[in-house]
Amino acid sequence: MVQKLRSLYLSIIREERKGTFPSLVLLLLSPPSYLYRALLRFRELLYRYGMLRSVKLPVPVISVGNITVGGTGKTPFLEFLAKFLLDRGKKVAILSRGYAGMKVGGNRVNDEYLELSKRLPSVPVLLGKDRLSSAREALKNYSPDCLLLDDGFQHWKLARNLDIVVIDGMQPFGNGGLVPAGILREPLSSLKRASLIILSRTDLCRPQEIQTTKKHLDEINSHIPVLEAVHHPLHLEDATGRCLETPWLRGKRLYAFCGIGNPKSFEKTLRLLGADIVRFKDFPDHHHYGRNELAAIDSEASKLGVDAIVTTQKDFVKINATPNQAWRKLILSLRVEMRITSGLDVLSKKLEEVFS
Repeated sequence: MVQKLRSLYLSIIREERKGTFPSLVLLLLSPPSYLYRALLRFRELLYRYGMLRSVKLPVPVISVGNITVGGTGKTPFLEFLAKFLLDRGKKVAILSRGYAGMKVGGNRVNDEYLELSKRLPSVPVLLGKDRLSSAREALKNYSPDCLLLDDGFQHWKLARNLDIVVIDGMQPFGNGGLVPAGILREPLSSLKRASLIILSRTDLCRPQEIQTTKKHLDEINSHIPVLEAVHHPLHLEDATGRCLETPWLRGKRLYAFCGIGNPKSFEKTLRLLGADIVRFKDFPDHHHYGRNELAAIDSEASKLGVDAIVTTQKDFVKINATPNQAWRKLILSLRVEMRITSGLDVLSKKLEEVFS
């Protein structure tokens, strides 16, 4: 029941449903949305007039954030950016709030931490709500050349040298409303603070949709560079790290599931790779899977006679952290990486300016 209500709510604020009932729901959600807008404005004024101050650190801070709730591709872009800087001889550390954490081996971690730690073993990832404290810890213990601030667009406590905002090309602004009446965390006018914008998943969008989003962004601020990016499928991985090339998916009958901000992007990617999705199940973003849930997925997949169960890398790292979880069906994760398809030279120039 809760899952159905959640799906209904998300379909309304993402503008996937229209009609009398969605309009009534949005009307009821408008008062708290207006209150939220007022609180954002109040905080902005506190910083503008010096009652609250941003702390400037001795090394460059690069923020990677978004303006909407749900997944836009921040984590894949963080991985891309960290590797980009590492390849140019820069030592980096990542500061993450650690939203939706869970206990693994006595430590509280989250899915982004597990994923980034696996993909970037040489990069320290520090979790904590107090990002300033994490930054000072990173400077003391790791001596980085720069700090990457995960989900930092709304975090004004730390001054930043570059503000990168990732926007999902498939669902850029939803219905245009602020939470809880929409998916926006700030008014679109706040994008004027951004240094550059990454428009993600452009390969899953029609060209006209991309142009419409770019036109909207240009109307907000024509001076902000807008780069295009895709989530490129690399391969499939099993729990042992064994890899299968993506052509293996062609014609395979799959049970697919995920707990990410944009589940439709995962489903669409699998279908474009030629998979026959017999059952697709989506969970809330950052979902913590219980042993009974995983057993139910395995049981249902076995009854359906699928060739494999496939999930995202973000979900797979959490599932692997579940002790003594046995699977009757083959379970795989789809490994993707972000690639900049338009504007990489702009990003390079912006980063050069940060370190000059």
